Amino acid sequence: MSKSARFRTLTRELNRLKKQFLPKINPTGLYSESQLSKTAAYRVLAHAEIESYLEERAWEVVQNAKTIWDKSGKNTRTLICLLGFSGLTMDKPPDTLTPQKGSKTVKEEKVKISKKIDLAVESFQRVISQNHGVKEDHILSLLLPIGIDSDDLDPAWLATMNTFGEKRGLVAHKSATSYMTIQTPDPANELNTVTQITDELLRIDELINNLIE
Repeated sequence: MSKSARFRTLTRELNRLKKQFLPKINPTGLYSESQLSKTAAYRVLAHAEIESYLEERAWEVVQNAKTIWDKSGKNTRTLICLLGFSGLTMDKPPDTLTPQKGSKTVKEEKVKISKKIDLAVESFQRVISQNHGVKEDHILSLLLPIGIDSDDLDPAWLATMNTFGEKRGLVAHKSATSYMTIQTPDPANELNTVTQITDELLRIDELINNLIE
């Protein structure tokens, strides 16, 4: 399966975090307080790497589609999906190109498809800049607009991402005393979760590669 350069970077960074923060797996499940704190840090940092990967790859696809359009006027699946999921209104053509009384020009977004595409790209850029997670709603807002089909997203994987996002929030937004009481991080479980996530991300990475021309 072909890996993008960005996926290889993700893998390298996750391996670095594993070596730096996760202790050797203990069959007894007993770890020191310091090891558990580092495991919690691993969860947050691995989450950040995965989130960054998704955002950067999504933007890469959009930039590619926009460049193709600007150079050749060629449409792509990404542009269609970008417009379809942009949240912008799908206006009918105006009745006239003559400016309305009190206006010198007809608004470009009413008559120029290139302007509509520009607005859709700007809208998606805001989605990325305002994204702060890897739960299902975040993933759908990043992947559906670039052309990933909903049927290609595994519901079980999305459920794992929801749990992963919730557990990251538990560490990031609560004191150590609080999250340790609610659920003590387990190095084996943390590593297994990240492995499951990245295994599926590799398949998605190839789908994203197929969208780039």
